[in-house]
Amino acid sequence: MKQKRTIKQWLLDPANRWPVGITSGYLIFVSGTLFLVFFSFTVPINLEKEDYYESTLTYQDQIDRMSRTMSMEVPVRMELSTLRDQLMVYFPPDHVQNGISGQIHLFRPSDHRLDRELSVQTDSSGFQAIPLSGMISGNWIVKLHWDSGGQEYYLQRNVQL
Repeated sequence: MKQKRTIKQWLLDPANRWPVGITSGYLIFVSGTLFLVFFSFTVPINLEKEDYYESTLTYQDQIDRMSRTMSMEVPVRMELSTLRDQLMVYFPPDHVQNGISGQIHLFRPSDHRLDRELSVQTDSSGFQAIPLSGMISGNWIVKLHWDSGGQEYYLQRNVQL
């Protein structure tokens, strides 16, 4: 008469190690995959813009703005103050005479919630100081988009605060 074996005895039998190993490996694989899927849904996605994909359709306009900026006789200058508490922007005199309007976007690549958007407001010499107090140190991208004399321009610079 055969004696009934317990589960423990069955698992300890060398002939049964392969099925247990394969089943354990499969369960670990499935569990890991499910963990990664659920984890990926909790990670925030930081796109540069909410309408990122739609804005790529009009990128030729952006290329035209950048080429106009590159062909300027007197370029726009951006400098950090010695205390790194202000970003100083100098526009060319001919742009000041034609009138300047536009936006300055201080873009933080690692966290879009820290971005700042300002209007271009120069003095009569074409100078604008942008206060940087309260901004977290690290890598920032300054995106300057302005209009002067009916022409649009665009300049982008990396700034390390």
